[in-house]
Amino acid sequence: MQNKRGKKNMAFNWVTLKEEMRKDAEFRIEKTKEKQILWQNEKTYHYFAATFEELNAIVCRVEGFSKCEYQMYQVEATTAHIGRGSEWGVIPAFPTEQYLDVLKPYDDQEQVTTRQLFCFEVRSAVVGEHQGELQLWINGRLEESLVLELDVVVQQLSQEEPFGLELWQYPFAVARYYGIEEQDYFKATHLAKIKESLVRYRQAGGDVIVTAILHDPWNHQTYDAYPSLIKWQQTATGFTFDFSWFDQYVALNLDVGITKKIKCFSMLPWEDKIYYWNQQGELQQEQYPVGSSEWQTIWGQFLTAFVAHIETKGWFEKTYIAIDERPAETLQHVIALLEQYPSSSGERLKLSCAMDYQNFDETLLDQIADVSIGQSHLGSREIFQRLCASRRQKGLFTSIYNCVGDYPSLFLYSSPYETQWVLWNAVSYGSDGFLRWALDAWVEAPLENASHWYWESGDPFLIYPHEPGEKEAYLSIRYQKLLEVMTQICQYKQLKAQEPASVAELDDYLSTLFFPESIENPYGARIAKENTSHEAIRLAMETIKQLLNEATIAVVGGLLK
Repeated sequence: MQNKRGKKNMAFNWVTLKEEMRKDAEFRIEKTKEKQILWQNEKTYHYFAATFEELNAIVCRVEGFSKCEYQMYQVEATTAHIGRGSEWGVIPAFPTEQYLDVLKPYDDQEQVTTRQLFCFEVRSAVVGEHQGELQLWINGRLEESLVLELDVVVQQLSQEEPFGLELWQYPFAVARYYGIEEQDYFKATHLAKIKESLVRYRQAGGDVIVTAILHDPWNHQTYDAYPSLIKWQQTATGFTFDFSWFDQYVALNLDVGITKKIKCFSMLPWEDKIYYWNQQGELQQEQYPVGSSEWQTIWGQFLTAFVAHIETKGWFEKTYIAIDERPAETLQHVIALLEQYPSSSGERLKLSCAMDYQNFDETLLDQIADVSIGQSHLGSREIFQRLCASRRQKGLFTSIYNCVGDYPSLFLYSSPYETQWVLWNAVSYGSDGFLRWALDAWVEAPLENASHWYWESGDPFLIYPHEPGEKEAYLSIRYQKLLEVMTQICQYKQLKAQEPASVAELDDYLSTLFFPESIENPYGARIAKENTSHEAIRLAMETIKQLLNEATIAVVGGLLK
C-alpha cells in the first residue's frame, strides 16, 4: 500500500476482527472512514491496525472529540491451548496459539515498534455531530490519519436494566493474584482489588451478587479454591456461623451498584460434602446424603441463623439459595427444608437453579423463582418463549446460560462475534437475562497463558488482572463485545417498550436467528462445523446492528407518527 508520503508497505486502517485473533493474523481492511449513530452516554468501540514491514517508532494520537470522553487501548496477546483437558491440575499438552484479547490502556505518547492492533473507546453525552481523527505518527512525523464521525441522538438509555446479567465472581482468585494473604482477606487492600472486578461487571449491567455459603461448593475446579464466605464453627452443642466475610462482600457489591439479587451456593454441594471448623481449629469434611436426618439437622441449624441474619441486614427479599445442575429429586428436598425455616413474616427463601428445564415438570419449575437454562438445552424457540412468558406472568425469572462445551461461545479461540450471537440468541428465545461463569476465576498467570486444565481456554474469565501501577482490571475483546451487545439489547428493549412498531423488522429477524452447527476438534473442544459459520455470525450481528440503528432513527426522527 502507498501512503500520502510515498512510503511503501505501511497500512493504517479500520479493521474487522476476524475469527482467528492471533498475533500473526492479517487484519482485513473494512473502510477508510467510519460514521456511527450513538445514543446519549453510549460507548462505542472501534478497532484499527498499524502494520509495518520495518521497525518504526509508532505513536497513535487522538485529535478532536473535545466534547467526548475516550480511551485508547493497545490489544495484546496471551497464549492458550486449543482443547479441553481431563486431569485435575495438569495443563494438557495440546497445541497452543497466541490470541489477541487483552485491552491495555494506551498512553498517546507511548511508542510501539511492531504491528499493532488498537481499540478506540469513545463516549459522548452531547447531542449532535462529532468528528475526530486517530493519527499515526512515525519517528515524530504525522504519517496517516483515520476519520471517525459520531452522530449522537437525543435517545437516552434507561436507568433500569431490562435484561439481567449474571457473571460469577471469584474474590479469592483476586487475592491470590495480587499477593494478598489470608489474614488480610476482605480488608481494605483486598476489597479495593475486588472492587476493580466488580466495577467492570457493573459497567456491563451485572446485577447479581454470587456468594459461597459453604467451603468450595464446586470442588476446586477453578485454579483457586473458593472458601466459604460464612465460617462454619463446630461447638459442643452444634454449629455457629461467622458472617463477617459475607457481610463485607455483599456490602461492597451493593456499594458498586450490584443490587438485585444475592445468590448463595449451595445447599447441594459437590458430592454432598460439607466442610466446617472443628473445636480444635481444623477444617473437617463430612458427607451427608441429601434428605437424610443428618443433612436436615445441619442445614436446619444453618438456615435458622442465616434467615435471622439476612433479615437483620435487610437482605432477605433479594437473597436466593442457589443450586447448579442438580436432579429434580434433590431439589425437592431443598424446597421442603426451606419451607420449615421461613422469615418472621412467613416467607421462605427463594430458590435459584441452573438446569435442563425439559427434565422438570411445571409444578416444580413454578417453585423456583430464578431458573437458568443451558444454551444446549433450549429446544424449540417457540416453546421456550412460551415458558418464559408464562413464568414472567407469575413473577418468575428465566435466563439462559452458556458454558463449557458450547458453540458459539466466549472462549479465547471463539470469534469475537460469537459473544454477540450468544447474547442476542438469548434475547431471541424470550429470556429475561443471561448467566455465565465466570468473570474473574483467573488461572495462574492469564496475561501470559490462559490455559486451564479442564476447560476451554478463556472460559473461566472475561476480564484480566492488571499490571503493577495500574488501577483497573483489563477488558478482553470478548468482554468488550459483551459490553457492546448489552447496550444494544437495552436499546432494543427500550425501543420495543416505547414504539413496538420500530423494532418489528428486528423482531422478525431475531425469530429466524440460526443456531450454527458444531463439531469437536481433535483436542475435545467444540468448534464450528464449517469455516463459513464465522462469517455468517458476523453478518448476522451486523444486520441486527443495522436494524437497530434504523429503528433508532425512526423513533428519534418521528417517522412512525
